Amino acid sequence: MHILIPVFFKAPLGGLHSHVYAQARAITKVGWRCTILCKPGIFAQQCRDNGLDVIEDNFKDPSGSATCITNAFKFDIVHAHPFASREIGQRIAKILNIPIMLTIHGKYIDSLEEDSDDFSRIFCVSLGVRDHLVKKGVKNLHKILIYPNAVNTEVFYGGYSERLDRVKAISSNFPTRILAKDRMIVFSCRMGPDKEFILNCVIDTWAYQVKNRLTTWNWLVAGDGPERSQLESVAIELNKDLGRQCITFLGWQDEDKLNKIYQSADLIVAPGRSALDGLGSNRPVIAIGSKAYIGIIDEENWYKGTYSNFGGVGDRGYISGELYRDINSIIYDDERLAVLGRLGKQKISYFYDQKYWDKWLVNQYREVFELHNKPLSGETDASKDLREINYQPN
Repeated sequence: MHILIPVFFKAPLGGLHSHVYAQARAITKVGWRCTILCKPGIFAQQCRDNGLDVIEDNFKDPSGSATCITNAFKFDIVHAHPFASREIGQRIAKILNIPIMLTIHGKYIDSLEEDSDDFSRIFCVSLGVRDHLVKKGVKNLHKILIYPNAVNTEVFYGGYSERLDRVKAISSNFPTRILAKDRMIVFSCRMGPDKEFILNCVIDTWAYQVKNRLTTWNWLVAGDGPERSQLESVAIELNKDLGRQCITFLGWQDEDKLNKIYQSADLIVAPGRSALDGLGSNRPVIAIGSKAYIGIIDEENWYKGTYSNFGGVGDRGYISGELYRDINSIIYDDERLAVLGRLGKQKISYFYDQKYWDKWLVNQYREVFELHNKPLSGETDASKDLREINYQPN
């Protein structure tokens, strides 16, 4: 089977790219062919470096591009993502008369209120996203399924049970000597304009750190984007005011490096997929999404986080000092941090293991393909396989 994944994006790298790459790995693991349709750049090259087929397009002429692509390639299924990639995907599916699926990642509904009939499956990354589609009047609700961001548990795993081991492992990332009393906080986020709410929460917290003269809070900032320079400007002033470099920027990190950074942290502050990966690394997480502040992921907030894709949907406002107070309430409590880390790791292994969701997705492709090409009155081969999978994420 040959599956096309068109994906349009503005930021060169981010959670969307990780989600798409996870899809592609699931497809190629079963011996199928996967082609990524995207803009030229870092992501396209990364896909090629990992053995994926890539078609580069600027998405400025969906009709013309669809015609050229279908003249040169044949596909069995299109799995699109919103906006320009959805538009070109629909055109390709129509020309080739093949099924198309769509993943919705946040509050945007694209054109679904008008053309949900076109799609065989509509995947939402959380129940909150699905409920948002319902509120907006999207029809064909039977087609909407939950396919969340998941964690590659072969990469993100718990390690360094002793805190001093974590300190040693992470100390090379800091320009100044890390002492046993110091606390390591990792902030991981793509720094685009759409993340302004998240970045402002962090900037607000840094202001409280300066006000309270907390030189023991050491931040590692992982990520990149057009708003990074603004964040760095604030950090320079904070470091100057505290007389010590308490904030260090690492830039974009690949999964292996990010896992080591997460494992070594006392606490992780992150949205969406980064929050999940941090939890998978057995570390406590405070979740902030682009649309809502969630807070410490504990026994209760876990359900708020998963419902909203850890803040990707919702309208939960932020009170100045809230993130600072949440950090301060647990950062020195090693026992509580350990409990929260174990809780997150357990939840990820139960509900968000990439291996499970890879099998689930592949079976969705099989079923859609079989129903489109050979309508059956009974079970499809894929639906028989799906009976082995008996849970959904909370």
